[in-house]
Amino acid sequence: MSVDNNHNDLLADMRDLSAKFRTVLMATSCTDGVPEISYSPYVSVDGVLYVFLSDLAMHTGNLKSNPRASLLFIEDESTSETLHARRRVTYRADALLVSRDDPVWESVLSQMEGKFGEIIPLIKSLADFHLFAMHASDAVLVRGFADAHTVDVDGFA
Repeated sequence: MSVDNNHNDLLADMRDLSAKFRTVLMATSCTDGVPEISYSPYVSVDGVLYVFLSDLAMHTGNLKSNPRASLLFIEDESTSETLHARRRVTYRADALLVSRDDPVWESVLSQMEGKFGEIIPLIKSLADFHLFAMHASDAVLVRGFADAHTVDVDGFA
């Protein structure tokens, strides 16, 4: 198999795995470097993953001061053949705060409303919620034991 086909296969596996989820696990760092992890609902639009976060969430302040994150999609324990090699994809991403004046903001929030329902109109009216565009540069895909791949990506698969 050629390198290009292998790369395309890896991207397809990454896309298939992440498409099973409505939320993403997200690790960020506070200003003194302490790592923090949580999760957020997300939408992916044109290769960019978007999260809508409240100032009450640790991640919001972290991303404002250090706009880098690690994002994880991981196979459910109940469906995994072995817990030591769960299928997963981890992205390294740079975060960009999207202004409410940006036309992308309304478009993405509309897609979030279609995906998550009536909660979105309520929280989008709250000034403490901020939209972040997460731009991936590389990823690690684990498909099982001895089947791990570092993949250059231009956005989310």
